[in-house]
Amino acid sequence: MRIVYPPGPRGLPLVGNLHQIRKDKIAFMLETASHGDIAHFRLGPTDAYLVNHPDHIRDVLIERSDVLPKDWLQRKIVSPFFGNGMLITNGEEHARQRRMAQPAFHPKRLDSYGRVFVEQTLHGIAGWRSGGEYEIDTEMLKMTIQNVCLTLFNADATDIVARAAVAMTTIMDLLSMEFDLALPIPMWLPTEHNRRKREAIRELDSIVMKFAEAWRKSGQDRGDLLSMLMLAHGEGRGGVTHDELRDHLIVMFAAGHETTAFTLVWAWVMISQHPEVEAALWEEVDRVLGGRPPTAEDVPQLVYTSMVVKETLRLYPAGWILSLRQPGEDIRLGGYTIPKGSRIFISPYVTHRDPRYFSEPERFRPERFRPGLDQNIRRGSYIPFGIGPRVCIGNGFAMMEAVLILATVAQRYRVSLLPGQTLVPRGNLALRPPPGVKVRVTERLRSAAAA
Repeated sequence: MRIVYPPGPRGLPLVGNLHQIRKDKIAFMLETASHGDIAHFRLGPTDAYLVNHPDHIRDVLIERSDVLPKDWLQRKIVSPFFGNGMLITNGEEHARQRRMAQPAFHPKRLDSYGRVFVEQTLHGIAGWRSGGEYEIDTEMLKMTIQNVCLTLFNADATDIVARAAVAMTTIMDLLSMEFDLALPIPMWLPTEHNRRKREAIRELDSIVMKFAEAWRKSGQDRGDLLSMLMLAHGEGRGGVTHDELRDHLIVMFAAGHETTAFTLVWAWVMISQHPEVEAALWEEVDRVLGGRPPTAEDVPQLVYTSMVVKETLRLYPAGWILSLRQPGEDIRLGGYTIPKGSRIFISPYVTHRDPRYFSEPERFRPERFRPGLDQNIRRGSYIPFGIGPRVCIGNGFAMMEAVLILATVAQRYRVSLLPGQTLVPRGNLALRPPPGVKVRVTERLRSAAAA
């Protein structure tokens, strides 16, 4: 049967569009989307499709998720770093892993996490001085690393923050290089790339397995994720193996801090560049909190703060490439036949900028998420955490954390972006700001709670 391809960017013989992707992934995906709701391109000899219509996105991520598993290339590249965790597993194994971790993200547990988020934010800004200059990405990473360690693993991360940040940056850079090549680099090759890979993996392994060692000394079930995994690990046959324990811990550690930290960096950048947003944010936190630290119970009243986070996630979704799926059989999508073995991409970064679904899409406008108005957003057009059976298990955790950190800092400080910085997002595996985003902080108030 002759395949009729949808329109898409012209590629080169043999390499297809790989040279364009390597040059600028984000620009390439934006240009590809301009060809239509389903656009065709090539990764070397392999057909690839960018799906950019809410109906088709729902079709891929919900209705046909059973015949559209995670792509084999993605699994091969990611597994040396993150093992066989929820990022790459499919079918019943993925469902089993989610069921195991789900209790740690129950709404009742999130309420208890809120106290940790605020305490660690206050601790993090205690050393700030009014008029001081800081790298806001470093500051946010410190807070979110501590938060994920204390809430999910009951472990103080003070001594490992710098090590963890370096290891994660190295891993994400190496992953991006392998995705650019569109093939996994075998670990046995004696290359500088693999040397750095092994060192970063060892560093991350040593960090998360120390959490497990500390738990074994007490054996106390605290109801957190680590306790659940450790107790399952101790069940013997049918329980969690050592490798599975390691994989779960690394996935939760990595996913639990980086995405929120970078979302907050972009939020501070946007707030600094939009005085009207800054003023509305200050008005809300002062009115709702009255000078006291926020709590989880305040989150429903921090409506505008939540809107700021949601709009930041629209423009700068950490998971900017949400899905790389591979049909297990020929499928029909949007009037086209997508052959078995092709690769299907979905990019929230691209879809969130479609003027059909978001007016003035490049403008930072939190009001579009005002309660009531947000009901007009077409389902499948706003997907910062994904949708369907693989929706991010920690989306409630991440939203609460971002709102509480934003409110706690904004209550006490004005965060102003220093001039002369070129802040272009990097489309690696996650959407990352450039390193070293410099800001100046100016004290707003001195409450009794902050004193």
